[in-house]
Amino acid sequence: MVYLLLTGVAAGLASALLAAGAAAGSALAVPLFYLSPLPVMIAGIAFSPLSALVAVLVGGAGLGLGFGGTFLLTYVVSLGGPAFALAYAAMLARPDPAGRDGLVWFPVGGLVLLSAGLSTLAVIIALFAVAGDYESYRRAVIAAFEALLSGQVLPGAEPADPSAVGALVARLLPGMAAVMSMVSQLVCLYLAARAARISGRLRRPWPNLSAVRLPPATSLVLAVAIALSMAGAMVGLSASAAAATLVCAYALAGFAVVHAVTIGHSARFLILAGLWLTTAMLGWPVIAMAVLGFVDAMFDFRSRMGTGQSPPAANDR
Repeated sequence: MVYLLLTGVAAGLASALLAAGAAAGSALAVPLFYLSPLPVMIAGIAFSPLSALVAVLVGGAGLGLGFGGTFLLTYVVSLGGPAFALAYAAMLARPDPAGRDGLVWFPVGGLVLLSAGLSTLAVIIALFAVAGDYESYRRAVIAAFEALLSGQVLPGAEPADPSAVGALVARLLPGMAAVMSMVSQLVCLYLAARAARISGRLRRPWPNLSAVRLPPATSLVLAVAIALSMAGAMVGLSASAAAATLVCAYALAGFAVVHAVTIGHSARFLILAGLWLTTAMLGWPVIAMAVLGFVDAMFDFRSRMGTGQSPPAANDR
């Protein structure tokens, strides 16, 4: 017990230090801030949920004492809390004779959706923390954007209307922030699981990531979120964050499709490397992958294209 508590304290201090780097305002602090859930996840996956909970409490308390209540709330809602929830869910299992070693673990697709939900919730809380209504939020973002662009017009370039650009940023910001949060959470979860596996402390069998699927009801939730995002006011902004994270979830499912159907292909490495590099450089292939993931959910390309794989185990979905 003492060992688990000490592990949680160490993880919480490490997480708080990574998150506190954002106060420095340097470019290096941004990736460190998004990596701050990693120590909490390692504590939860490699040791126990108790260690992860202690890490969240210690990290939140340290940031609250050092930087005030706003930083504490940001950490608990956006970083430490989701890290604990994802690590806890990743290690959930139920008895089932059809699963590996008689257990069925929480599905990877469920972890993706859980991350989408947590990221959306964090953005919604941040929205209402900034302003209580849409116009106040819009004015706050436009003012911040105008201050950021003040005196930064490139020589020979026509200055853009900061108000118009700021209004566009205000509309897109919730979705962008939610997706960044979701991606950082999933990257940290993958790294934490890898670290636990390398150290021999991962109790869960490593899942087949190319078999990741989303529940059928996800498409209905996405349709509702897109419809609500067309509305104005804070409801539309909140729904846009949900829609963006669900599109991201389908994009991950689309990448899983490509990974699955290229198994055994002689040019698999080149295909996957080209796809990931193109996506990282251009960005727009994410939309194509989201469409592929959505269509696969309806028509099951992985089975129709005859990869030769057996149906995925329940804990691989």
